[in-house]
Amino acid sequence: MKGNISDDDNDDLDFLGNYKCYKLLSKENAQAIMSELAHQELIQRQRYIAQAWLQPLTSLKNKQVFKTPEDIESLCEARRPTTKKVIKALQATPSNEAERQSLQFLKKFIRSLDVKSLEAFLKFTTGSFTMMGEVGLSISFTTLEGFARRPIAHTCGPSLELPCTYQSYPELVEEFTAILREQEAWGFNIV
Repeated sequence: MKGNISDDDNDDLDFLGNYKCYKLLSKENAQAIMSELAHQELIQRQRYIAQAWLQPLTSLKNKQVFKTPEDIESLCEARRPTTKKVIKALQATPSNEAERQSLQFLKKFIRSLDVKSLEAFLKFTTGSFTMMGEVGLSISFTTLEGFARRPIAHTCGPSLELPCTYQSYPELVEEFTAILREQEAWGFNIV
């Protein structure tokens, strides 16, 4: 910015290409180029984002839930997952003892989760870290066994295909924990 630029410094300034600046800096133009880049990055880029969000955010002003900061906080609190909320959202109709047992294992597993793990469970089953309002999690049962046995989530529904072939609670815990751990390590996967 002080204009102390030599021809050797231009090699060190190749990062300016990241800002779509392809001019060579010199003592005469350094101040103008830096001011132009600063304006572009600090003013123009934010203005573009603000303009893009203006219409959607303006339409939200008319909704009661966005009138005050307290209303927004209560909306966030209502969407924050708890084990009770997640268990209440489960929608299942087990038709035999094996399905009832698997559903009980799932509920016990959900009760054992901490907040971070509960969010990972929700992300796996619904695609979101938060509760989806009045939308429940539909549970259907499969008879997958052996290496094919695994819970299958469909986030578009949201629904969960839960195997009813678990002989014990630790079997369900092992499979779900492996899925949630993998999801944490790799991000969103299609399973």
